Amino acid sequence: MIFSFSPFRPATLGLAALIAGGAATSALACPDWSQSGAPVAFSADEMWVPQSLPVVAGGNVDLSTCPIEGHGWVITAPDFDLTVTDNTAGRELEFRVEAECDTVLLVNDATGAWHFNDDDGDSLTSRIRLTNAPAGAYDIWVGTFNQASCQAALVLETFGGAAMTPTAPDAPANMTGLRNQVGETLSFTVTGANSGSVWGSGVYTDDSSVARAAVHAGVLQVGETGVVEVTILPGQQSYAGSSANGVQSSNYGTWSGSYSFAGIPDAPEAPMAPTNLTEYRGQVGETLSFTVTGAGSGSVWGSGIYTDDSSVARAAVHAGVLQVGETGVVQVMILPGEQSYQGSTAHDVQSSNYGTWRGSYSFVMPSASQPGAPTQGK
Repeated sequence: MIFSFSPFRPATLGLAALIAGGAATSALACPDWSQSGAPVAFSADEMWVPQSLPVVAGGNVDLSTCPIEGHGWVITAPDFDLTVTDNTAGRELEFRVEAECDTVLLVNDATGAWHFNDDDGDSLTSRIRLTNAPAGAYDIWVGTFNQASCQAALVLETFGGAAMTPTAPDAPANMTGLRNQVGETLSFTVTGANSGSVWGSGVYTDDSSVARAAVHAGVLQVGETGVVEVTILPGQQSYAGSSANGVQSSNYGTWSGSYSFAGIPDAPEAPMAPTNLTEYRGQVGETLSFTVTGAGSGSVWGSGIYTDDSSVARAAVHAGVLQVGETGVVQVMILPGEQSYQGSTAHDVQSSNYGTWRGSYSFVMPSASQPGAPTQGK
């Protein structure tokens, strides 16, 4: 049951001033807004997040003997003196009581109007919601329907009005400083950038540029500022580079920290690599991604640049991109033929010399010249 009434606040006295003569003595025990309750102050935006205040519900004042509509037991002074410091957004202000006993709620609002509630539908929860509540003083009593007290909580919450603008701290350049917070999802304000080194796809090395990785992941566009959620992840055995949203990220091997953007689907898997790349001879200059398992057998001609009939799985081991038996996504660049190919021994693989051949390829490696870039043997 909800009542709103008496939209005026006496200038100096409590409700006792409304009753004269012999009734004055009993009226002195009625709720008196001019007395002090526990002071609390919040803006409407702060109460967008519910604020819970512990309180003992009940009292020795019978509302039925007072010039206030409603039935229940409260104390004379307010339980709380709430100051709403700002409500320029025009939010609704809700007062509700959470308790296991049957509670009542009495509020004298910033305009002097009284509001009473002893239940909320079929529940025992007391609840009052005021539309477009003005800034100012609100006196609040938390009582019980019967003459008994119980532990309770007064919850203050606002609803509606103008949308709140999310705020978050500016993102660091990369996430290496948050490596010890694995599993946490953090919010940052980021402006998408078209420069900076990025290793990986979907999951990025933690020294990757956050501003550019956000563009690669499709969270932001270049120059767009927004709040993004970043999940801190453990290090990975390998990171697959790819081209997405105008950003080319790089492959990388083992690195000790990672991150991803929350809500972004995993990057699509790369197709399995063919035995060699002779069929791609007409795609000179293109960079292609393949899933490869490093092999300890197969013919390889060249070093760094390989003949296009060289075994991709074994050349990847020779180049240091994969180890024997390790599966990962690698990037290869299709190149024109060379006049000669120099063999060498690297990573326990012996490649061979060769003369003129019509097609070549190389593995795309991360740039070690960027500050903070991961380093690995080549």
